[in-house]
Formats: sequence, C-alpha cells, structure tokens
Amino acid sequence: MNVDLSRVLERLDTIYECGKQEDGSHSRLAFSPEDQKGRNLYMSYFRALGLTPKVDAAGNIRVRLSGRDNTLPAILMGSHLDTVPNGGKYDGALGCVAALEVFEVLRRSGMELEHPLEAIVFTDEEGARFGKGLFGSNAICGHPLPVSKQDVDGQGMNQLQVLEEFGVDCGALDQAAISPENVHCFLELHVEQGASLWRNEKEIGVVTSIAGVDRFEITLEGQANHAGSTLMRDRKDALVTAAEFIAAVPQTVDAYGGDYSVATVGCVRVEPNSVNVVPGKCVISLEIRDREQAVMDLLLEKLQEKLESICSARGVASDLKVISRCPPSPMSDWVIDCVEQSCQEAGRSYEKMPSGAFHDSLLMSAVFPTGMIFIPSQEGISHSPLEYSAPTDIENGCDVLLRTVLTIDKTNRR
Repeated sequence: MNVDLSRVLERLDTIYECGKQEDGSHSRLAFSPEDQKGRNLYMSYFRALGLTPKVDAAGNIRVRLSGRDNTLPAILMGSHLDTVPNGGKYDGALGCVAALEVFEVLRRSGMELEHPLEAIVFTDEEGARFGKGLFGSNAICGHPLPVSKQDVDGQGMNQLQVLEEFGVDCGALDQAAISPENVHCFLELHVEQGASLWRNEKEIGVVTSIAGVDRFEITLEGQANHAGSTLMRDRKDALVTAAEFIAAVPQTVDAYGGDYSVATVGCVRVEPNSVNVVPGKCVISLEIRDREQAVMDLLLEKLQEKLESICSARGVASDLKVISRCPPSPMSDWVIDCVEQSCQEAGRSYEKMPSGAFHDSLLMSAVFPTGMIFIPSQEGISHSPLEYSAPTDIENGCDVLLRTVLTIDKTNRR
C-alpha cells in the first residue's frame, strides 16, 4: 500500500486556496468563512469515500472508519485547518490531509484494521482571533472552556456570537470530551516549524516531547519627564531599562539554558509614547520555553536577578506577573517506539527531537497516549506564506504515518 503524493499535494493546494484574499494573501482564521470553506471541502473528500463526517459540540470534525473489532479503543489521527493571518500552506493542513490519505489508502486497498480509526480536525488551534488557541483539543480532553462576550477579535466581534454563528454549542462543550478508555493513541503529522531537520538533512523527526511555555508580563515604572530639559544622568527611563533587559535575555539563555532553551520578548508597550517625553512606563512580555521544567525555572530565576540589577541601577521599579504556565509534555514511549520502527522499516533517516512549538498534541498527550511525526520545513520558516516542505518530505511523512498506524494496530500496549 502506497500513499498517492499527487493526491495529497492537490488537496493541500485546494484547501490553501480556500483562504485566498483579495490582496492575494491567504488566511483561514478560525470561525471565518474561509475556515468554513476549507472544512466543508475537507469533509467532502470523506463523503466521496462513503464516510460521514460529524461535527461535535466544540466544532471539531470527526470521521470514523470501523475496524474488525469496534469494541477496541480507536486510533486517532489529525491536526488543524485554521491558520494565522497570511499563514502557510502546510501548518496543520498537512496533518489533516495526511490523515485523510491514510483513510483513502485503506479504503481503496480494502484492508480493514483491527481497531477503529478516526480522523480529527481540531477547532481553532492557532487562537489568532481571540488569543486563546487549542480550543477543540481542550474540549476533547474534557477541559473547561469559558466563552465570553467580553473577548473580541480585531473587528470587534465577540467570541460568544462568533462561535455560536459558526455552529459551536457553547452550552454543551463538555459533550465533545472523549473518554481515555476509548482511545488507543493519538498521532499527529506536522511540519517541524524549525530548522533542525532541514539543517541536519534528516527526513523525519520523531517527537519526544513538546516544550513547556511560561509567559509573563513585566511592568517597568520610571518617571516621565521632558525629553529636552531632563539630563541623561537624571533620567529614570523605563524604555531604556527595558531595552537593557531585553538585550540580556539571549545572553542569559546562552549561559543557563540547554540546546532547546528559548526566551523571547515579543511585545513592548510604552507610555506616554511621545517623541518628546522620556518614557515613564514600559510593559513587555516575556516567554520562556524548554523541554525541562527545571531549566525553565532556572532561566526565570536568572532573568529576574538580571531585571532587579538593571532596575536598581537605573532607579526604575519592576513588577513581574505570571500570565500562563504550561509544563513540558512528553510523548508516550511506546508510541515513539512505533514511529521509530516505521522509520526504520521505510528506510528513512530520522532524528528524535522535542517540539518547541505548541500543537494540539500538547493537550492530547496529557490524556491519551500520543505521538508526533515531523517533516522538514525549508530554512525553518513557518507561519508565513514562505513556509515550504518539499514533495518528497511530504510523501515520506504520509508514508511513515500510514506505517505507524499499521504498526500500532498490532500493538496492545496502552
């Protein structure tokens, strides 16, 4: 049984075009008409196979293929179809189309698995509209999902209205949860969104864990003053203080982090934000990621020490507030072994590696046995129209996913 690369590429292209905008960019933001168009197209492919997709209370698309023994727990596969604004062709969509391809190969070959097989398209993985991603996977994992009229998108549309118009049943989100005893494992194929595989010329990434993410907001309070008459030695400049701290972040990570440690200041807000006023207040974000919580904690400790030292020298007060903390999540050892075995059987070079990016698998791994398969991203580019994975790499990824499903179907461990 072989995957049909031309079919996979054609479907990736067609789904991508569902998000085409008047200016030539491509976006399928969650709950948008473009997102719905892509989802409808995706479901039509299954209907052509004689299968009936269902949409749960949280908007997740689920398609089931019966096995020889439907009392066995199901093998789940999938990813997401929503994108960031002007996103790429492969992020999320590849995992969805690859799951569809596994179904297609099995249906056309007439082969029947022992376990039921299920494809899932998760709702709103990216969180691009309301700032809170992993909506569908949270629901499937049974996590509470507060939906609020106070949360609005860039067009001023409130979250509750948008979700209900999309068909999400906000009063019955708990009905989307899947019981762990009904799941054999979950698999997600995804582009790496980093440059390790591309740089090391490896064909497949066998994901061992998904990095934890800690996010903070740092407020620096100095003193606003006239930019012309306040001498440099008399200033308590909150922005300069922030700049000195930001410059120290990469140095601190280099000194105390590991190979996969990263820390980022991605947002800066200055007050009063005037050309002729010394900035009296600056609010910045800080994000720390690593595959080990102990390393993340050490980096936070050292960065706080650096912040206090810089602020003390410049006469600026600081306050660090925790926004969110998400611990690292390991993949299941036995699922990793099955992916690795599939790579070896296919003769594919591979690298065992953590994921630095969030995926639906992050949440799924806490509830169900989970594994992830990466393929290379050229130059590590993602969340961009320049995102690219070579056809050969796409074919390799789909083939390894299919082989892994067949291997797991014969594996009784949970």
